[in-house]
Amino acid sequence: MSVERQFRILHLASSERWTGIAEPVVSLACKQQEAGHELWLACVPGQSFERRARQNGLRVLSQFHLDRRLHPLRLFGDLVSIRRFVRENGIEIVHCHLLHDNWLAAEALLGVRRPPLVVRTFHRWERPRSDPLHRWLFGWRNDLTIATSRSLLALFDGRVTLAPGTTRVIYGGVDFERFRPDLSGESVRREFAVPADAPAAGIVARLTHERGHRWLLNAVPEVARRLPEARFFIVGRGPLKRPLRGELASSPLRERVIMTGYRRKDLPETYAALDVALFLGMGSEGTCRAALEAMATGRPVIATRAAALPEIVEDGKTGLLVELDNVGELAEATVRLLGDRAQRERMGRAARQAVLDRFCEHHRAAATLEAYRAIWRQRIGQQ
Repeated sequence: MSVERQFRILHLASSERWTGIAEPVVSLACKQQEAGHELWLACVPGQSFERRARQNGLRVLSQFHLDRRLHPLRLFGDLVSIRRFVRENGIEIVHCHLLHDNWLAAEALLGVRRPPLVVRTFHRWERPRSDPLHRWLFGWRNDLTIATSRSLLALFDGRVTLAPGTTRVIYGGVDFERFRPDLSGESVRREFAVPADAPAAGIVARLTHERGHRWLLNAVPEVARRLPEARFFIVGRGPLKRPLRGELASSPLRERVIMTGYRRKDLPETYAALDVALFLGMGSEGTCRAALEAMATGRPVIATRAAALPEIVEDGKTGLLVELDNVGELAEATVRLLGDRAQRERMGRAARQAVLDRFCEHHRAAATLEAYRAIWRQRIGQQ
């Protein structure tokens, strides 16, 4: 019986805060470490990303600056330090998570006799840059390109040529033990004086224009007309916080719409306080993590029929899909689920099962390691 190869892996993530890519990077690194791979993580030192990574038991490097402001001395220092670290520690995989990391790895490893594999995960929902330099970087310097959805990978079409066999779609994964159906949202409802039996829907997302908060507010009057007891949670922080609070203060909706702020400590319980989760815009985060967290908590999701969401939410089974900015369709879908407990509970169970089957941390880590091995075998076969 053959023993699966163990790798020496360096993760590069030029970010400083515990937000965005930080949590999925640390989650992946932890699962790889648990599987017996020797692993190092480099992020911007001295900030919350580094602290949380260390708290999770990872070996975190602090000798790299990873300064995206492109300070010449720091940039040169990182190029020299990364090249030396890779050589002295026998690194076999350099996994890059942001564009700055990708450039550092590509340039630091130029001319190395036996370079490690360079892997790039595209976490963000955005078109790849397609000027000649970036086409060279993405198409020729990366050995493996990972996208978090088929629709994200499709954004490369006509912009960047990726070699056959060097791409993978690996969906996001969430902690199904942290986000689970047996949690109680009673304390969250009590904090905001929401009756235990009131049907509630909510958005958990950064408060920005593209996340659909105003779309929801436009749909609330129709939902409230048909379900007078319904309540709506807006969970998160961001530049729309003050404008939305101002609008609600003088609106007849103010008794129905609750702005909770950012809920880091009791986020799972906040999902549990909802009967239905809403995911109405992609933002820049490409894994639809909030939708997956809600599904893991056993909540059906109403999502826009755009970008990666139809790959995550199965219409009529784990939730409902609606056309972007269609107020009537959003109101109808919300009434349908909030008004039918049996249907939403059935969809919630299916949503939980979808996470267990396809969208958990274990599946993401296993798929990533298998992608490493496939590209490694391909390189060995070429030698």
